[in-house]
Amino acid sequence: MKRIVSLIILVFCFAAFVLSATGCKTQSSGSREFIPGKGWVPTR
Repeated sequence: MKRIVSLIILVFCFAAFVLSATGCKTQSSGSREFIPGKGWVPTR
């Protein structure tokens, strides 16, 4: 049971890392801002 929970946490952390890494890469082509309810909105 503990192993399953730790595996889920590991996958969640990995997904968060991948999303943050891709988020940093897209800043060169225009920064985006996350607005709750709207999602990612390009900023001027």
